[in-house]
Formats: sequence, C-alpha cells, structure tokens
Amino acid sequence: MTDSVNNSNQTEDDRLLMIYTHPTLWEYYTNLTPFVILSMFVGSLIVVLNVSIFCSTVSKIRRRCDPSVQLASIVLCSLYPVICCAALVTIYLPKGWLVCHTVMHLSFTVGAVMLRQLCFRYVGSEQNYVKESDGVAVSINTPPCCCCCVCLPGLVPSKAKFSLLSCMVWQMPIVQGCIMLVLNLIYYMQKELYESVSLYFIPFLVCSILIGIWALNIAVRMVNATHSEYGLMRKMFCLQLILLLCKLQYMLLNSQLDNIPLGGFYPINHTIYKQTIINVLILVEMVLVSLLAQNAYKGPV
Repeated sequence: MTDSVNNSNQTEDDRLLMIYTHPTLWEYYTNLTPFVILSMFVGSLIVVLNVSIFCSTVSKIRRRCDPSVQLASIVLCSLYPVICCAALVTIYLPKGWLVCHTVMHLSFTVGAVMLRQLCFRYVGSEQNYVKESDGVAVSINTPPCCCCCVCLPGLVPSKAKFSLLSCMVWQMPIVQGCIMLVLNLIYYMQKELYESVSLYFIPFLVCSILIGIWALNIAVRMVNATHSEYGLMRKMFCLQLILLLCKLQYMLLNSQLDNIPLGGFYPINHTIYKQTIINVLILVEMVLVSLLAQNAYKGPV
C-alpha cells in the first residue's frame, strides 16, 4: 500500500515536472511546434517594426526639440524597442526568461530617472523653476500615495527638497537592480531556493517602486502646473504603461494562464506556451506604446 502511494506521488511529481520545467536549448529547438515557430516569426517582425518607429521618433526629436532635451527624450523612447527585444529573446531562449524580465523591470526605473531629469531641463534647471514659481507650495497629494498624504502640507520648492525627491527616484534603479540581481543568481544557481524565498523580496520591490513613482509624480505635476505645453503627463503615462504591461499584466497573466491547459508535455509544455503567449502580447502592446510615445515626444519645444 505504501509503495503504491509513493509510486502515485512520484508519478504526479514527474507529470508536474514535465508540464512546468523549462527544456534545454537543444530539446527546445528539436521539438518546435508550429505555434512557437509562428510566434518567433511574428515576434521578429514586430521588433523590426518597433525599431523602425523608434528611428522615426529619433528623427522627429532631432528636428523639432531643443538640444538640451534631445538625449533624455531619445533614451526614454528607446525603452520600448529594448523591451521588445527582451520579449523576443524570451521566446527564442525560454530558460532566460528571468534575465529578460529583469531588463523589462529595470527599463521602467531607468526611464523614471530620465523623465525626472527631462522635467527640469524643460525649465532650464531646478533653480529656474524656484524663481518661476515664486516659492508657491506644491501639493504632494498625488498617486500612488494620494490617500496617505491628504493631511500633509504642500511642498515649498527648495534645493534640499529637490535633492530629497531626486534621491527617492534614484533609489529605484539601485534598489531594484540589486534585488533583481540577487534573484537572478538564486534562480539560475538553485531554482528550488528561488521558489521558496522570492516572495520575501516582493515587499521591498513594491515599497521601492511606490516611493519612486510618488516622487516622480510630484516632480512631473510640479512642472506641468506651470508648463503644460510640454505634455509631461502624457510622457508620464507612456512610462507608467511599462510598469502596467510588463510587470502587473505579466504577473496577472502568469497566474491566470496556469488555470488553462496549454501545450503538451515536456519539452514544448505548458510553461513554453504560457511564456510565448505573454511575450507576444507584450510585443504587440509595445508597438502601440511606441506610437503613443512618438506622439508625446515629437512636439516642438
């Protein structure tokens, strides 16, 4: 009886292993299915399209924008083809999904730093903004902390407070980068340990992102209040779409698709089909976001 139960448990474990384990590169490419091949082909075309949109955007920025804001604008627009390339690499190299996901994740944090710099380049500098605003207090009751800051007084612009806001934004790529580096090392060295400890890192990731977005929102709304012609809210929206589509949507679909039987058994199993579907969706969405970004950044300054 005991041997029968053990054999049953072992059979179930083997079945789960066949469904959720990533195949080796050799096994993956020797067992490709029409769906995966089509996804590779379509994904490659989408990346070419996204790079073309980016080149067109760069051309418009160089023609229409002031040289002082060109570099930051180009870096912000380059995030979308970079994310597309990361999504395509995940389809071609499924086992490298966490590295590619890390690239998507850190793209948002780098974009947040660049957008903050861009805000004050539009007005010359932080000191110029202080002179323009005449020391008028700015509301800090902005998302994502709008419910927590109702009773707090407005922010009076000063060098010290600008430095604090800058540190709150800059901590994102540093903290997020360190945490994602540790998670990548754990995952590729000992996957079982990753599955046990990854949840404990989530509160640190979430807190870091909330603090950074809050500070960035304050800076964007601060400049947008006096210079709405620069369309900073549209630029902020394009940046936030990276977080929504590549992080929140990714996590949601990753859990929801587990309830739907996809693919077959090892090597082209459920995990391969799930990752492919998610990344093809991200590829398509990044093309649309690239077009939104082109419209937001091409305007004359």
